[in-house]
Amino acid sequence: MSRFLTWSVLVPVLALALPAVVQAAVETNPQVVVQTAITQLTARIDKDRAALRKSPTALNAVIEENITPFVDVPGIARGVMGQYFRQASDAQRDQFATIFKQSMVRTYANGLTSYDNQKVTVKPYKPGDDANRAQVEVEVALENGTVVPIIFQMIRAGDGRWMTRNLIVNGLNLGLTFRKRFAEVVEQSAGNLDKAIAGWSPAPIEVVKAK
Repeated sequence: MSRFLTWSVLVPVLALALPAVVQAAVETNPQVVVQTAITQLTARIDKDRAALRKSPTALNAVIEENITPFVDVPGIARGVMGQYFRQASDAQRDQFATIFKQSMVRTYANGLTSYDNQKVTVKPYKPGDDANRAQVEVEVALENGTVVPIIFQMIRAGDGRWMTRNLIVNGLNLGLTFRKRFAEVVEQSAGNLDKAIAGWSPAPIEVVKAK
């Protein structure tokens, strides 16, 4: 039997978990970064939930403070553009990075207000061979009993901070999924990159979980 987790279900999950891997403090163990940030963000949401739902300004401030500064937006945008990144001009690359960030902010603005005390478990960290790359595994338990595994693929920035480069949700690689989506938009735009960039939006996603 398969259970489908739609994008609308995953948004609050990702909104909660994403900043967990991107604390401003330099930390050699990404697991500690994850656990600390989850605790801080959930406390902030619980305390200011009513205000965040009423004020887009306050909501955007939380996103800017806790998410966007520590996500490798240029790196993610470059990966999403895929082969078209090499064809694009510097202006087109910058424009897509800006539009991609805007779509991310809208997604997480909706997700933060939808968070409702889902249980998040950070699994023990296992270091790899590359000290500047890491994978942190997290499990999010939904109200219906479904457990959503999330793998955060991270890189260490020049100043030592861990930054999110990609997410794998329930086996679905979001970076590759968005890359495929961008290629589809380019094709629909008859190869016109300007039109494809202006028309970018992530398609609804369904993650299949075998049971």
